[in-house]
Order: sequence, then C-alpha cells, then structure tokens
Amino acid sequence: MRFISILFSLALLLSCSTTPPPEVALRLSIIHINDTHSHFDPSPATVTDVDNQALYTYIGGHPRILTQANKLRQQAAKQGTPTLFLHGGDAFKGSAYFELFEQEINIDMLNRFGLDAMAMGNHEFDIGLTKLADFIAKVNFPLLAANIDSQAEPLLSNAVNLLPYQLFILQHNQLKPVANINPANTEQVVAVLGLALEDMRAIATNTGKLVFNNEIITAQRTVDALNQMGVTHIIALTHLGNQRDLALAAAVNGIDAIVGGHSHSLLGDFSHWHLGTQRAYAQLITNADGNGQTCVVQAGEFAQAIGQVNLEFNRAGELLSCAGNNTILASNDYYLAPKRDANSKIAADQQAETERYIAALPRTAIVKEDATLRNVLNTQYLPAVQQAYGTAISYTDKLIQHVRLPGSDGSNQHGSELAGYIADGITFWLNQPQLQAKTGRQVDFALIGAGNIRAPLQAGTVYEGHIRLEVLPFDTPLSVMSISGTDINALLTDIISASLAPGAHTGKYPYSGNLRYIAKQTAAGQASLTQLQVWRDGKWQDIQPDTTYTMATTSYLADGNDGWQHLQQIQQQHSDRLDIILQQQQPSVFAVIRVNATQDSSGSTSYKAQYKTVEDLPCKAEGTDCKAAAKAFIDYLTAKPELWQKPRQATVTLEQ
Repeated sequence: MRFISILFSLALLLSCSTTPPPEVALRLSIIHINDTHSHFDPSPATVTDVDNQALYTYIGGHPRILTQANKLRQQAAKQGTPTLFLHGGDAFKGSAYFELFEQEINIDMLNRFGLDAMAMGNHEFDIGLTKLADFIAKVNFPLLAANIDSQAEPLLSNAVNLLPYQLFILQHNQLKPVANINPANTEQVVAVLGLALEDMRAIATNTGKLVFNNEIITAQRTVDALNQMGVTHIIALTHLGNQRDLALAAAVNGIDAIVGGHSHSLLGDFSHWHLGTQRAYAQLITNADGNGQTCVVQAGEFAQAIGQVNLEFNRAGELLSCAGNNTILASNDYYLAPKRDANSKIAADQQAETERYIAALPRTAIVKEDATLRNVLNTQYLPAVQQAYGTAISYTDKLIQHVRLPGSDGSNQHGSELAGYIADGITFWLNQPQLQAKTGRQVDFALIGAGNIRAPLQAGTVYEGHIRLEVLPFDTPLSVMSISGTDINALLTDIISASLAPGAHTGKYPYSGNLRYIAKQTAAGQASLTQLQVWRDGKWQDIQPDTTYTMATTSYLADGNDGWQHLQQIQQQHSDRLDIILQQQQPSVFAVIRVNATQDSSGSTSYKAQYKTVEDLPCKAEGTDCKAAAKAFIDYLTAKPELWQKPRQATVTLEQ
C-alpha cells in the first residue's frame, strides 16, 4: 500500500509540474527604424574579416531599408502575424540630400516605405514650422506626439495628421488604421501613442508656440484613456532616448512596448562591425505597479540597421513575451582600403567566400537595394547633390572618424578625431587678422558639441560640400565670449556628467581645440576633471579659477541649449559675447546684451540671445550665410594642406 501511495503522489506531482503555457491570443511584429537623418545612401562601414583584417564596405541606406522591411512584412504575413512599421523620429538633417531638398525628399522617400506612424523628433524642427507643417500634411502616415499641445500655434493647430495616438484594428491578420473603434471588438485593437521630448524648447529653437508637456504624466493619462475605451494593446513610439525610455517603462503602467529614438542606440552587440556593444535588445522593464512589463527597443542611426521585435499577448491583453534583434543591412561590395575605390576592391575569386562570411555574422543580413527607390535617388536627386560639392580643398588617405562619446563605437578614450580638428579650425579662423579686426578678441580656445557634427570625413578628396553639406550642415554662427576658469570647469563637469548617465543623449558631449582636459567617471552620471589646461605661449598651462579667458563655441551652445545651460546662466544679466556670421561672404559681428530664459505653460524652458542691434540673426536673408563653423573649417583645411600628415595631439580624455 505504501508503494502505491508513493506512486500516486509522484503522479500527482508530475501532473502539477506540466501546466500548459498561457494561451497566446495575439502575436504582433513591429518593424522599426529611427534617427535616419536623411541618410538615403549607404554609410561606409568597417568589419573584421576572416583573417582578422579590416574590410571596408557599406551598410544600410533607404533602398536597403525598404527591401528588408518588405521582406519582414512578407515573412510575417506568411505566418499570419500582423505587423506595424514604425519610425522613431529624426528623419530630417544630416546629409547633402537634406541640405538641398529638405522636407520634400523625405516626403518622397518615406511615403514609399508604407510606414504606419512616426514619432516627432527634435530635428524635425530644424527648418522651421512652415516646412514641418508641409511635411506633416503631405506624408501618408501620422506624426504622433501625445504630449505636444499645438492649439496656440497657428501653423500646426489644424494639422490633421499630427495626432496623440493612432488606433489600428485587426482585420484578416492585418492592422488597419481607424479613427474610431467598436467597443465590442477592442481586444483586436492596437494603439500606438507618440511622445516627444518634454524639454524640446531647450533643444530645438524653432518650436513657435507649441507646448511640450511632461512625458510620463502624459503617457499615463493617455494609456488610462485608452484603457477606458477598452484598448489593452498599447505601443509607445517615442523620441526620448533609451535612458528615458527605460524610465518611462518603469514609471508608467500599461505600455506593452516602447519603440524609441533620439539616443541613436544600436541595442545589442555589434562589436564585429566596430559599432560597439550596448544594452540588450528587447529589454523587459517592470512597471510601477510591479505587475506589468514593457519591452524597450531602438534601432541605431542613419538607416544602417532595422529592428524587429515580436510580441505575444494573452486574452487579457497582457504581454507574455518579446523577442527580436536589430540587423545590420550589409552590401556585397568589399574593399581592402578605406578609399573604397576600384583599385582596392577585393579580387573576384574572393567574392563568394567573403559574402558567405559576412552573411554568417551575427545580426547581419546582406540586402539588395530596392531598384525603384535607387533609381529615384539616382535620377531625381543625386545629380544636384554631386554638383553641390564644389571645390576640392583637401585630401586624406584615411577615415577621420567621429563619435559622440569617447569609448563608444569602437573609439578610444579620446573619442572623435574629427571634432578636435574642427575645434582647432574654429580657433584658427577666429584668430586670423581679418576676424580679429572685426571682433577685437584673441580666442584662447574653442569648444564644440559632438552633435554639431553630423558625419565623419571619409578617405579621399575632400570637397567644400563634404564640410557644408555633411559634416557641419547646420546654420552655425560662431560665438566669442569671456568666461572664467571656474566656469569652464563647471561647464565641462556638468556636460560630461550628463553625457555619462546610462543611455544618455550624448550629442552635448564637449570637444576642444587649444584646451585639453582629462575627465574621470566617478559614478554613473558623475565625472570630475583631473586635468584642465589651455595652450598659451607655446605650452600647456593650467586653467586658473580666477582668470578670464576668451572662448569660442557655436551660438546654439552659447545660448545654453542641449544641456549647456551653464553658459546661459553666466549671461542672464549681461554678456560681452559677439556672434559671427557671413554677409556678402564677409564676416559680420553682432553683439549680445544677455541671454534670456523663458518658460511656457508646461514649465519647459527655452533660451534666446538678446542682441543690441537686431532681434534675430538674419540667417535667411539674401546674401547671408550662417554656416560660420563650416566656413572656419573649410578655410582651415585650405590653409593647412599638410594637416592629415601628422597625428593630432589629443585634447579630450575620458577615463571610464
């Protein structure tokens, strides 16, 4: 009897341990991109080959994005899985195409993608609200931002395609956008809500009378409203940065997945592509209630990769699982030298083996360009772009790389090589006799933010257009101002610390010319300077706290934008700052009285220089060129033909 009792107990135990998994009521695949920045053509890339040697190639570009998105949609359709194709914002700015064709080329290209929605990025404001309104009106997908109040802004108050969220109803295994839903069928509805940066006014200068409300409060209110409608499947499409996405997931109940942008986070291990290793893709974060979970994803930058996350839900609308990856979109063109010309192309008998090797790399796919989209670019846009590059000014036989944060994307502790050269060029240009005659100032050093620079400098002949259209495409007046040694230390410490917070947006990171520093990370989001010196009288000298120095930077940063608010604080009462632009190809100087900080109804702060003689710099006036930083670097390269022949002494060191 005892033996039979043991067998019965064992059988009961086994039956209890084989509980079937929860029933999956809905599977959803999300295909996503972000921070494409008008990189319609492929980006140069480097990969380590089978012999551990550098192999030079190209990745991404919009024609490859379209090919891969279509492939993923077709695969999901065969499996009976509905899909959404989402863009995490910042389609604008970053290439020669955009400088010439602005919003129009993005309307053309993105309308061919079949996007379901796009987040509102900060760079969508770069060319003003009139052109942004044109973009919103003409694209065939909605721009989403639940926390943007546009009622007081005439240019966007009636924008029917600017929405807080978009509803999709499931029909025949496809998600169809709808304005309203039948309450009886809400289990078959997915909502995608958008979120823009709540501090947009401190980052983007052309926001008019728009109000940007708190991200977390708005998200929870929107989720609660959707839940009251009966909607339980909710995706957040954000342009906040990965760190803020993680905070959002932890603070808000009821979001199933966050598809992000802004921090250019290529989540996953891409060290084999010299693109570093970041947080795991599809990370699950527990919500504030301790019960729900949110899946967080992001797909890098510049149309180099595409992400796909697969979600599973139960009948109650609860997220059961999320899984997926980012995938680098590789070409089948391979070179042995960074010039990537015909002479350096690999031998024909190595092509097949190399393709097999590349295709076998993790999170990598060799993808053909969509032929139709490639033809549109080549015939309608590329000829004007090629013509716009102008005069040859320099030559480099190697890539002059740019990264935002030292140590990222395969860089060393000194970070961007290009940023240092640009800061040197600004100092050099402003200290030329012609400029000194205008300003009356001898510049001690220059600082520039990593985000001011939008592309590295590729190997080969350097044309003016490479600088004006790719590397420094912004309207970037230069500012010259006095600053104490104490304030230099405080400014750099604040910016570097903010850049080191996990997942932080690192476009604010400071690079320098004629000034060098060593920063040491002491904790997450905290740094201190162990060295701070200026180049004077042919040698490096320690910055003295009570000494006043003359600094050059961009007017955008001098106003206190993008986390450089310490500069606004020291100019809020008065300023000796001078801003330099070009009028009729000659330098013009505008004196600043002070820099004002104003808050809108949401509490968001924006910064604006008050000039002595004008209300605003006349950057759009005929004969005016506000790309002073680009002009400075072009003149520097022209005057220094030997520049690339010897290594530049590092001025930035970050010890992590």
